Amino acid sequence: MMFRFAALLLVASACSSAPSQPASREAASPDLLGKWRITALDGRAPVAGRDGRSPVITFDENGYGGYAGCNGFGGQGLAHEGRFYGGFAMSTAMACGQPFDGQEAAVQRLLAGAPRVQWRGADRLALVAPDQRLELERTGPLPRDRSVTPAIPLIGTAWSFGALDGRPIEMPGARSGPTLTVEGDRFTLETPCLTMKGSWTQTGPGAVTLRPERSISRTCNPISRGQSEAWSQAMRGALRYSNGPNGEMLLAGGGHWMVGDLVRRGSSEAAALAGRYEVEGGPAPAQREGAKAAELILTRNAYYLWDGCNRTEGLAIPFERQLFLHGSGLTTLANCLPGRDDAHFKRMVLAEPRIGRIPGGLLLSSPAGAIRLRRTGDVPPGTGGVTTRLLPGMRFTLLDEGGGTLAILPGSRFRLTQPCGVTQGRWRAAPGEPDGAVRFGPDRPAEACERESAARPLQRAFLGNVDVAIGPNRDIALFAGRFGAVRARLER
Repeated sequence: MMFRFAALLLVASACSSAPSQPASREAASPDLLGKWRITALDGRAPVAGRDGRSPVITFDENGYGGYAGCNGFGGQGLAHEGRFYGGFAMSTAMACGQPFDGQEAAVQRLLAGAPRVQWRGADRLALVAPDQRLELERTGPLPRDRSVTPAIPLIGTAWSFGALDGRPIEMPGARSGPTLTVEGDRFTLETPCLTMKGSWTQTGPGAVTLRPERSISRTCNPISRGQSEAWSQAMRGALRYSNGPNGEMLLAGGGHWMVGDLVRRGSSEAAALAGRYEVEGGPAPAQREGAKAAELILTRNAYYLWDGCNRTEGLAIPFERQLFLHGSGLTTLANCLPGRDDAHFKRMVLAEPRIGRIPGGLLLSSPAGAIRLRRTGDVPPGTGGVTTRLLPGMRFTLLDEGGGTLAILPGSRFRLTQPCGVTQGRWRAAPGEPDGAVRFGPDRPAEACERESAARPLQRAFLGNVDVAIGPNRDIALFAGRFGAVRARLER
């Protein structure tokens, strides 16, 4: 969870990504967002830093950052149920001595202890715990051009947790802590002592309801048993969550809060997801007047879509259970009889949906809706021809917003050219790594592009492990990684 040291300390210094529903007012925490000055800690005025700066805290959509007279610090957090649920703070490591160290520790302890929020007007509040009280006064809004990490839809994800209610997990003899796996419409909580299963619903961005239905217990030592049962009680009902830029999660509700990380699977499941699929419960043959049913053929890195009237094909990468596509431009253009084509099915497949498993098939979910697919067979022979190899001399024209070029250079070097600047670095094949086939390592980002909100996504797309698919005609290419997908044309 090192993002807090890098990303949220920027906040501190400034102070000194089932169908989603519209976000609720509480989920966005509109009243808490902003910059705040600490006016009192346990009834006393705070001590200013040696440089004269006043202690401050900033709350954004994903957490908090602050300065209490010595170090900059930050952590995950969200406002829910009249509380501020915060994760452990990451901090710079400068020892300042008393009273600064004690004041800083007290503020961080309070923020990580789920204090209650007591409003004293639109711009004044107190965070209150049984033995602590922190009073704040708003000093300004957050910057408009800040980078906001969207909540990750839970469908098709797995999460490994390391802390519950502000306490790290310590389960003697356990190989791992609790793991939450969320599929199409079912979830599983695995702990060292029990397995809990049930249904779930995504009720909005960063909002989920878990409905446990049964649990299976295993022989376990008393310490791990108690903690496993505590997890089964905490992970149920209406919960809210926020995510950090590297997949960190804070999940909270019912007086409990849990801190964990996304289990990275990259595109390692692409082969298991490959197959032929039809819409579950689609029109019967008689209703189609003998026409072939709408069908999706999904291979490891390509797709073939028949919407009931026309065919479309192209590249496909199911990265982290999200289906990224890049059409080849080849499609039939038949005039469809009314009701012959399945427009909703086609729209869903092309909407970069998330993928969840259901018995006998898949559930595709995006803001455009959801659709259930029934697996009808294996991928037919003859599909494929897509390569994942990058070779020196390749030059790609990037088709996404902002544009630019990617050049693969000799000596395992690359050069990303954007209108705002040039980023160079090294790349290498990443065999055996679940996150992708190629790993990009920029020497340093183009600073001008980092400052431009429109250019920043493309800059970050070529960071870390990225899967690559190049069409059989060596004309189009698709790159997909944890920061999304980039479509490209391979220049000859």
